[in-house]
Amino acid sequence: MPVLLLVPINNRSKTWTPENRPADWRQQSKRWDLYHYLRVAVIVAAFALLVGALV
Repeated sequence: MPVLLLVPINNRSKTWTPENRPADWRQQSKRWDLYHYLRVAVIVAAFALLVGALV
């Protein structure tokens, strides 16, 4: 998930400056945030399932 979704957005945003950023930069930033929160939720759920399986 990070390699397919987050890294491409990261690589594009690394080169942005206030002068050359795209018109939809806020939308791309919000999309990155959404994918990041989903990734964290999946990690937390997986950890909870692992702990539940061990108990």
